[in-house]
Amino acid sequence: MTAVPVLLDAQQLDRNIKRFHQQVADAGGVTRAHLKAHRTTELAARQVAAGAVGVAVHSAQAARDLAAAGVTDVVLAWPWRESWRWPLYVGAAHELERFAVHVDDTDVITGLGRAAHADGTRIGVRIDLRHTPADDVLKLARLAETTAGVWLDGVSGYRGPETIEDIKDFSLLGRRQAEHVVAVAESIRAEGIACPVVSVGGTPTAAGALEVDGITEIVAGAYATLDAGLAAAGACELAEVAISVDGDRTDLLVDCDQPWDPGAVSVPFDGRLLPGHVCPLAVNLMRGKVELTVIDDGAVVDQWLPSGRPDRE
Repeated sequence: MTAVPVLLDAQQLDRNIKRFHQQVADAGGVTRAHLKAHRTTELAARQVAAGAVGVAVHSAQAARDLAAAGVTDVVLAWPWRESWRWPLYVGAAHELERFAVHVDDTDVITGLGRAAHADGTRIGVRIDLRHTPADDVLKLARLAETTAGVWLDGVSGYRGPETIEDIKDFSLLGRRQAEHVVAVAESIRAEGIACPVVSVGGTPTAAGALEVDGITEIVAGAYATLDAGLAAAGACELAEVAISVDGDRTDLLVDCDQPWDPGAVSVPFDGRLLPGHVCPLAVNLMRGKVELTVIDDGAVVDQWLPSGRPDRE
């Protein structure tokens, strides 16, 4: 078994998923699984089957792949501005029950609305507060409210730990970010505009965010597999990390360090290596066409190949 490049422990994976989903549900919210942490439709579908409301992706093609796997609620969590993408989004919307995209620009709302309306469909737009200047938020909300072909899905914010100071109190970081996003949502509602989704991202910051009334959705990637960086920060235990790399495949761990702990790409555990940061590992697996070997009670039960086909003009 140790010769297998990358192992995924299905039992630990399911325990992690159940615990995180329950944490969010107990606070009155829902979890949206972010594909970036593993880049497999199989694990994304498993997360939805276990209670995630849907999945976050970075491309229309990934959304369509998920639709083919039976996942019907997808958010494209990056505010792309290129107009050639709009017909791709319209195509994805036809295959999904619910499809929304992040936006930070008026031209995107106008162009996307025109394309969707001409095709007889509607697409949600979620204002991305990471990239939208504060003075533009209400302008985008008003435009979404009045543009045929789109509806205002809500607002989204993300502020992950980047420094040692951030990670020392990641709960406080999550709480402050959530307070900001809720305040923005309330300013939109004060204009008489519905803002149903109030979303924040992050696995380690989720607990703090959930302390804030008004958060409806947590978008998180690493919560299913976890990683050694999260364990070092105190967000989990090393034994809870569900993914590991064979010690001879350190090439797969390139760039797998956390921003607050440069150089710490892995930690030895139980004869294998735990990645310091799981998201870069998923990218390395995708580029190298290396499969995740899924084990259950020590037996191989499946193999999942990460993929990340980008949209193309």
